[in-house]
Amino acid sequence: MIEIKKYPMLSPETKKELRGHIDREFGHIPIVRETEWATPHWSIICYEEGEIASFYNIVEREIFVDNNKLKIAGINNVITPPAFRGKGLSSKTLKETEDFIFKDLACRLGVLLCADQLLPFYERLNWYKVDCPVYFLQGTERKLWNANTMLLSRNTHMSPLKIDLNGLPW
Repeated sequence: MIEIKKYPMLSPETKKELRGHIDREFGHIPIVRETEWATPHWSIICYEEGEIASFYNIVEREIFVDNNKLKIAGINNVITPPAFRGKGLSSKTLKETEDFIFKDLACRLGVLLCADQLLPFYERLNWYKVDCPVYFLQGTERKLWNANTMLLSRNTHMSPLKIDLNGLPW
């Protein structure tokens, strides 16, 4: 079962469990520890037998792509806990909730900031890497993202010259 819920509406216990999974999966990575991240607006959770089997979060925001303001869904923390891996649950959860992103939220793009080793996984799900500067905020300072940025679109692939996340990264 896949549940789509506004992040602020999650129970404190669920938030704590998600945070635990995020810390175990990404907490050791320097860029994760050193960066201030946006608070999600939505959590997409796949349950199996009452347990969190896979999840990801969405930050809804207007960003600038080549100086054009676009509403996007910033995807973060796509995680399947170890006990549930190998079943395709992250792929299933991402694919089955695309309509939520593009129809219900009326986003033009999905935007993902990701590590090199995850590129093939997302490419299998029709995400594509873009090679352009991506800017974000840390406090009042504008910084350049130094890892991969991927997009998901329903129409044609975009080849932007510049992206500004218009706030904290996710």
